[in-house]
Amino acid sequence: MQKIQTGLASGIAAAAGLPKSKPKRPDPSQDGKNTIPLSICPDARSRVKIATAKAPEVEASHLCIGTWAWGDRGTWQWKDEELPAVREAFQLLFDAGINFIDTAQAYGGGRSEEIVGDLVANLPRDSVVVQTKWHVSPLSSNNLLHPVDAPLRALRESLKRLRLAYVDIYLVHGPIHPQGIASVAEGMAACVEQGLARAVGVANYDLDDFVAMRKELARHDVPLAVNQCEYNVLRRYPETHGDIAAYRSMDVVFQSYSSLAQGRLTGKYGPGNPAPAARRFSNYDAEDVQPALEVLGSVALPRGKSVAAVALNYNISKGALPVVGIRNAEQAGQALEALGWRLGGRDVEAIDRRSFEGKKSMFWQRG
Repeated sequence: MQKIQTGLASGIAAAAGLPKSKPKRPDPSQDGKNTIPLSICPDARSRVKIATAKAPEVEASHLCIGTWAWGDRGTWQWKDEELPAVREAFQLLFDAGINFIDTAQAYGGGRSEEIVGDLVANLPRDSVVVQTKWHVSPLSSNNLLHPVDAPLRALRESLKRLRLAYVDIYLVHGPIHPQGIASVAEGMAACVEQGLARAVGVANYDLDDFVAMRKELARHDVPLAVNQCEYNVLRRYPETHGDIAAYRSMDVVFQSYSSLAQGRLTGKYGPGNPAPAARRFSNYDAEDVQPALEVLGSVALPRGKSVAAVALNYNISKGALPVVGIRNAEQAGQALEALGWRLGGRDVEAIDRRSFEGKKSMFWQRG
């Protein structure tokens, strides 16, 4: 039992990733569609407002620092020797105006939260937005024995690792919790009522479950402010099925994780150098991904941008707030390159023609 729990904690999302399959092309009628107005062009100091039960709203940058890799040796082959590079990257982003960082109880068995705590320890608390996630393992004794209080109990442990009095945003990490939605909503609302979280959201929920959770939280006068799902050029499922548009209509912030398809949309990997097998999101043969990389590269070159920057700007153009993993200054620079400009309609259409629909799974990726 303990080994199973450890496996879930060290990378539940990776374990739930779909095996390799042939990609499906989205409906061509959606090529170039579903973009936000060109007048919305966030830079590093622009802020999106995230709803809270008590004023003021959370104000976060339009790009979020992802920390899944920090401390994770299984999926990301983390080494503690990387810490100086991570500190340098974080400082570069923070100095540029990025104030939003995402972690989780499951990342590195809590090590990611500890590293985040170290990075923000000497910053004014209102200068940084910290988001973490409740570990929803159906095998967790906390979740089984304390169906309502589990999120609160877990958050208190997170706050010790983060060395913070509260987090700005607290997410339900996935839909596999053994408790019903009403119990989870009651527990998440308690986190807000006790001042330990300012805003709450979910991750990997489908639209129906999101709406159900939203209704239950409303009973406690707490808004459901966020859904975080895998979204990128190789997995447009939340867009093509209308979910992103639905969230916008509810004033909900849709966050994309695996925004660069675990590195597959950076140009680092290709037919002769495939991504590591442990990175199982958007897990297609490199030969199938190559046409998407080529069109991203053709858009990037005349702009003097990196392939990664174009892929991230694509997510922004489609209405997503990208969470992007950062381990060094080079990656931080590429992330910053994604801000302050927008892809034109023809560029989006060209990328859409080489994009994939992606899939969902009943275990994890429901949204």
